[in-house]
Amino acid sequence: MVSIVLSTYNRACTIKEAIDSILGQTYADFELIIVDDGSTDNTLELLRDYEDERIRLFPFQENQYYCIAANFGIRQARGEYVAFATSDDTWEPEKLELQIDYLEKRAECGACFTISDVINETGEKSNEEFHMLSGLLLRNYHTRKEWIQRFIFEGNCLCHPSAVVRRTVLDDVGYYNLLFCQSADMDLWLRIIRKYQIHVINKKLVCYRCYKDPNAQVSGADEMKAARFVNEHMIIRRTFIRDLSPEEMIKFFGDCFQNKDACSPQEIEIEKAFLLMDCARGLPDFHILGIEKFEEILRDPELFRILKEKYGVKIQDIYKWNLGHFYMDFGIHTRLAERDRTILALEERLKERQREEEERARQQEEERQALLGEIQRQREEIRDREEQIHEREGQIRDREEEIRDREGQILDREEQIRDREEEIKRQKERVKECKEQCMDAQFRLSMKERELRESREEQRKASSLLEAALLENLQIKERDKG
Repeated sequence: MVSIVLSTYNRACTIKEAIDSILGQTYADFELIIVDDGSTDNTLELLRDYEDERIRLFPFQENQYYCIAANFGIRQARGEYVAFATSDDTWEPEKLELQIDYLEKRAECGACFTISDVINETGEKSNEEFHMLSGLLLRNYHTRKEWIQRFIFEGNCLCHPSAVVRRTVLDDVGYYNLLFCQSADMDLWLRIIRKYQIHVINKKLVCYRCYKDPNAQVSGADEMKAARFVNEHMIIRRTFIRDLSPEEMIKFFGDCFQNKDACSPQEIEIEKAFLLMDCARGLPDFHILGIEKFEEILRDPELFRILKEKYGVKIQDIYKWNLGHFYMDFGIHTRLAERDRTILALEERLKERQREEEERARQQEEERQALLGEIQRQREEIRDREEQIHEREGQIRDREEEIRDREGQILDREEQIRDREEEIKRQKERVKECKEQCMDAQFRLSMKERELRESREEQRKASSLLEAALLENLQIKERDKG
């Protein structure tokens, strides 16, 4: 069975659409655990209208925020799988069926996700409007190493309401960390991937709702939420890398090591410091996590010795890395960066405009030269054409003469054909005469043969009479002698 955990707060405008998409799943063996986190609109009344026996409703008296509500829901789960749903996103009908089928066939997989479409407030697909988020929710990797490096260096790209996790996996790695407001899912996914394989079905089975108003959802991108988002990510990165064993560091980040041969516990601690220096690649000035780790290393004489001898790092290098505003307010930092980007963009636009003007002048000159060249080529082509016409006229005259000669040849040939036909006629008459002579000769021959046969027959009869007469004469002589 699948236990679907849905925590909601003041989502009367979308909750029914989300629940109806869950109840319409082709995989029916599930329970829907709904935690109403102290809603002050009519969300709870809408929830109580449902009479489906698979729904288990748990209303809170006051809002306690997502992690507490979701963890409460997980503890109520009776199924061997836990699916996470949200109150403003929807599922495609075959979502659970495809995910459970995959997990049932692959015991080594701890969690299964899907890619997603992005929809707007009214439920219309808005992948183009929110193209950055849409592209993020289509990302997919194949190994735990690739996933972990993606999370640490760039951040989360898994769609939270697409997740289905084995209950045993959640009991092993723990539930949501209450410290995190916006990045609790990323923290949980990292803890899962550290120990288990995950899989993303490459089919859009979730519609993830995105609002233009950043205050309309927890993950909205206003200035303060963006600052909190960075703060939480930095804590997650520091904690995750700190807790990795040497074997895990080599497995997940060995290709990122400063010293590719690093393997001792001391060298791995130094590699962690370098990794933390550059783990927030979208925020190049945020080296504070690495500096904090180097502070630990400098307090250990043996680690400091290895840092100098094997990595060639002096204390002066660390002092240089320590320059900068590690603790600048994120909003100010963002606005200054935005101003710098605006200035750079204006300068680039001015340079681009100058390049365009220069390119336009160059193209016009090239077009003028090309036009002059084209005129000259056309004049030459006209001269060549006139010469070809004169040559062609001569060829036509020669051809006409050839035709006249050919006509004379044809007349001669026709005369020859008539003579030939007369000759054939005469030959036919001679053949006819020969045939008649042959027939006459054949008739005379047959008559001669008949006369010959009759003559032979008469000779045979005469011979027979002569023989008979001789025989009779002999007999008479014999009688006379006797």
